[in-house]
Amino acid sequence: MKHILWGILLVVLVGCGKTSPGSSTSHFKTLRVEQQDLTQDRQFTARIESQQNIDVRPLITGIVQKICVKEGARVKKGQPLFIIDQASYIAAVNAAKAQVGTARAALSTAQLNLDGKEKLYEQQMVGEFDLRRARHAKEEAAAQLEAAQAELAAARSNLDYTTICSPVDGTISIMNFLEGDVVFPTSALPIATIAANKQIYAYTSLSEKILVELFEEYGCSTSDELLKKLPPVSLYTIWGEELPQKGHFDAVSGEADVLTGSVLLRASFDNPSEMFRNGSNGYVGLPTTRHGVFVIPQEATIHIQDKCFVYRVIDGRAVSTEVKGISANDEHYVVTSGLNDGDVIIAENAGMVTEGMAVAQETGKKEL
Repeated sequence: MKHILWGILLVVLVGCGKTSPGSSTSHFKTLRVEQQDLTQDRQFTARIESQQNIDVRPLITGIVQKICVKEGARVKKGQPLFIIDQASYIAAVNAAKAQVGTARAALSTAQLNLDGKEKLYEQQMVGEFDLRRARHAKEEAAAQLEAAQAELAAARSNLDYTTICSPVDGTISIMNFLEGDVVFPTSALPIATIAANKQIYAYTSLSEKILVELFEEYGCSTSDELLKKLPPVSLYTIWGEELPQKGHFDAVSGEADVLTGSVLLRASFDNPSEMFRNGSNGYVGLPTTRHGVFVIPQEATIHIQDKCFVYRVIDGRAVSTEVKGISANDEHYVVTSGLNDGDVIIAENAGMVTEGMAVAQETGKKEL
């Protein structure tokens, strides 16, 4: 921790270059600033999505006969979720089985007829035309059997589709349909959604200016190179709680938003406790090291429109100085330019100071 020089200023109000005999005395803390390297999170708002967020939709039309799980329940891959009325689909399977039996019998008959024709042909008791006709009849019967078997397979698949199972481990949403409702594959709404929240994506938008700054800071010429060099990032809830697991930026959009000019970045995180859920909001913290900056109290700054000022103490008087930087938090301001190492500034109640105010300074050192 750097030693910061605090002083108590005896403030003497002056007018027209002379000290007013009846002036009052005020006391201010001062700070001798020293350059330092500061690492802090640069935070960006983020939209959270599950890496697997799957709409559950029926593949067939029918009435929801049974809902097997509660809304918001944890479900396992392959677990039955909904059952669609099966009566018509069971009937379709039975009809298809009957068609297969009929086609198989027709094929057997055609085969026997062909065998007989071939023997008669060998004995020259029938002509080649009769033999070819028997062969064509057998091929037609075989094709009909294949078609009937395909119909049976389709009927069995449709029957299987009457039981809708979870495609992944996750959490099921609120249902969009209830028992007795008719569902169909082309419905605008899914029956429900399964969110696998143990792996999540955090999508955040960066201005093109910030993105260019990152390219320059990490010496990159391509997005792929930048993604490899960016450090691990943190994820925070909107109330400031941090996810224990760190994440990484792994994708950058190839185009900027036409309205805002921002570029979309995606960070991936493990979320084993499901602290975040699909649709949550939060903040992604990208650690950034700033070299040779000055950390001063917010009370030492005065903000006028888009400019920031501090009061330096020069030859016993307060001199306003424009500085540039960013707010580190509610208590500190990070100055990147406008101050020099060893400058003494008024560290509190800067709004009560006036330009050229005469000060008498007593100095002493104190640990920050």
